[in-house]
Amino acid sequence: MKRILLLVLLAAAACTPKAVPAGVETKAPSKPPVDADIVILYDNDVHCSVDGYANMAALRNEKLKATPYVTLVSSGDFIQGGSLGAASKGGYIVEIMNAVGYDLVTLGNHEFDFGIPRLKELTGMLTAKTLCCNLIDLKADRRMYDPYTIVKYGNRKVAFIGVATPYSFNSSTPAYFQDDKGNYVYSLCADIFYDNVQNFIDDARAQGADYVVAMTHLGDDVTYDPINAHALAANTSGLDVILDGHSHNTVPSLMLKGKDGKPVIYTQTGAHFENLGVLTITPEGKVSTQLVAVKDFPAKDPKVEAVIGQKKQEYAERGARKIGRSEVMLPAKNEDGDWLVRKYETSLGDFCADAFRLFLGTDIAMVGGGSIRADLPAGNVTYDSVFNVFPFNNRVCTATLTGAQILDVLEFGVAAFPADFGGFLHVSGMTYEFDPTVESPVVFDINKAFVRIDPGLRRIRNVQVLNKQTGRYEPIAADRSYTVGGTSYLLMDAGDGYEMLKGLGQETGGVDVEVLERYIIDHLKGDIPASQYGKPAGRILRR
Repeated sequence: MKRILLLVLLAAAACTPKAVPAGVETKAPSKPPVDADIVILYDNDVHCSVDGYANMAALRNEKLKATPYVTLVSSGDFIQGGSLGAASKGGYIVEIMNAVGYDLVTLGNHEFDFGIPRLKELTGMLTAKTLCCNLIDLKADRRMYDPYTIVKYGNRKVAFIGVATPYSFNSSTPAYFQDDKGNYVYSLCADIFYDNVQNFIDDARAQGADYVVAMTHLGDDVTYDPINAHALAANTSGLDVILDGHSHNTVPSLMLKGKDGKPVIYTQTGAHFENLGVLTITPEGKVSTQLVAVKDFPAKDPKVEAVIGQKKQEYAERGARKIGRSEVMLPAKNEDGDWLVRKYETSLGDFCADAFRLFLGTDIAMVGGGSIRADLPAGNVTYDSVFNVFPFNNRVCTATLTGAQILDVLEFGVAAFPADFGGFLHVSGMTYEFDPTVESPVVFDINKAFVRIDPGLRRIRNVQVLNKQTGRYEPIAADRSYTVGGTSYLLMDAGDGYEMLKGLGQETGGVDVEVLERYIIDHLKGDIPASQYGKPAGRILRR
């Protein structure tokens, strides 16, 4: 169903061929032409892991000692995914990138997460040039950004083409691409995707480009995403290198084949500045890529470090920013300081789970009580107060689980009762009962690591899932698939021992604290009502 919905969204936002604007020629640093390497430093999916920018700046400084031809590029997903990005809606990240000296960027799907107007502001603030060949403003009937640019390095020319994933409509927020009536007013050219890119490859070659480098945010998931970077190579001719992002994989160098059978180098740096990418073109024409692990390159640029420190301090001061108001205190602990959220349903747990489900649009949401670290006080709700609830900056994820998998997950969540357990799950879009008098069906090994769930024992019963169409709760179907919202800690990293969920989640961008903020502002209109969250909603019942 998700794939069908995605294809519908892509078809609804399809674009038609437009006239091809010429690329803009850009000069490399004004040094005398020399017989030297061209070095292109690249990253992808940094997601606000800002400390790595000081390493990237230091690597740039090092390369400039050997060659005047150094260009620094990013393949997207830089403004969102951490507290500095969330607090400033990307502004702090842009300031840091300007301090580093980025030359070119393309758009990841999460560059859209603060809305198109904010995207325009941020790219206007960037000193780097933004490239994207497939983002069309349908009302204005034009591309929002230059599709490519050509950089001259002495007597050699390298074209850089920017390409964004059409799945941004689904992995960001579809409403950002629509008007008030739900009509798509922006397109990412899904209907002519490869022909569109080929058009600009050909145009760049006609303008004299010796090499063509695609800065893409497509990913290499050939099973889940039909439009991917491998398919781009196979369906076009004339590319030399694809600097990719989106799937967070670490690929130092992989040789693909173009439509014409010629080799295309494919690479990704991973994510969160695990690695720094280095593309080298020698005077003899040899093209190669390599990754430099940040842990093995500790050098940092002190000027960039100072800017990062300044932004972190500003972020701390922004904690007093008001988000809304709560009519009631939502508790994480009782008056004696004992955790409530680790073994009982609470209004705060309901609130957090609701935020994930409505923010992500999933069927259900699950939030572990151990991720909730403080009460949400009554009165003014500040950024600090929601950050204290979710202080870990866990990344936001979705997963698709069968009803049978969900039943096992719920069993694990109550396995420790009546003891406190950080994995006790608060839910939204779902209700369930459990009987603590039944022996726990969760089986552990000698090291207390999760092994399996005994199907002959069940504490969980009467699990009901909300039907979005009817607004009624219906018995969970073991063989049906449901979309689930939560954090990377639960749905990817097997946090609290949920080994059955390890690696099943997919990051959607953003962090948990941002989910609470957007829920308060966008869904509750700034007011947390006592009528809704004055007491637990009765989603988890003990029998």
